[in-house]
Amino acid sequence: MEKIKQFWREWRIVGITTLSIGGVVILLRVLGLLQSWEWAAFDQYMRLRPAQPQDDRIVIAGISEADVQYLQQGYIADSVYTRLLEKLKARKPRAIGLDIYRDLPFQPGHEDLVKVFKSTKYLVGIEKVVGDRNGNTVAAPPVLKALGQVGANDVIIDADNKVRRGFIYLSDANKNNVYSFSLYLALLYLDKEGIAPETLENGKIWQLGKTVFSRFQADDGGYIRADDRGYQMLLNYRGKAGFFDTVSLRDILEDRVPKDWGRDRIILIGTVGESFRDLFYTPYSGDLLSIPEPMSGVEVHAHLTSQIISAAMEGRPLIKSCSEAQE
Repeated sequence: MEKIKQFWREWRIVGITTLSIGGVVILLRVLGLLQSWEWAAFDQYMRLRPAQPQDDRIVIAGISEADVQYLQQGYIADSVYTRLLEKLKARKPRAIGLDIYRDLPFQPGHEDLVKVFKSTKYLVGIEKVVGDRNGNTVAAPPVLKALGQVGANDVIIDADNKVRRGFIYLSDANKNNVYSFSLYLALLYLDKEGIAPETLENGKIWQLGKTVFSRFQADDGGYIRADDRGYQMLLNYRGKAGFFDTVSLRDILEDRVPKDWGRDRIILIGTVGESFRDLFYTPYSGDLLSIPEPMSGVEVHAHLTSQIISAAMEGRPLIKSCSEAQE
């Protein structure tokens, strides 16, 4: 009995200290004060992973400042996009994603662009569903909207200005579900493989091919009380900026691209230059000791599209977290 008392006296302080520190850490985490550190650790793990193989099913037609200089225009007219789309259609892709807002005409050539929209069933346009700080949204091209060929290109930016999550679908102002731009493109590709989505638990969970896509919850992983509206998932990037095969607008218009480029693939069209202000920081943008390298919005959508296709066809693992109780 005396030995037990002595043992208790010796270890009582250790036990109290351990429980106190554990309690403080749990409290700090519940308050969200460790969230930024957990994000930083997650980003570091992403950067330390072995290099991922390139996904050749997705290519990008990137529009840069050099292309604008080549066109000698202050803005890119609809006639240019008409020529671009006609040349891309000739390559017989599975899908074309136009990650360019085209809610208003930009003459000359608008009427011809509308004709191309109407004749291309595998073309997907974009709209901005979630309002910005001022509540502003961006409408879809009217023709593509009427045809049901539009996806939401909204991105989710965490408090440290990095994109770690993406949408499967989200709800518009009328409470209607809108497929994300990336999901729409992925479904067009997978349709040729005979893969279509299935819903489980009364639509609460999606299954696509070999993978069940679990819905992101507000306290998953290092997140604390995050906005989990819509059907979100953690983005499993394949690499840093410049990962996907990208060719310039000029090279396509001047037929300086290999003949098989884009065939039976998804072709994404979007801006890649800094002046277009469609750039985002990701886990691959670098740590605190380096100059952050942003990724173009069209590349972010390419990564999410690739993630959906790879999970459905090959069972590429999604990023998941333990339950809150386990954590």
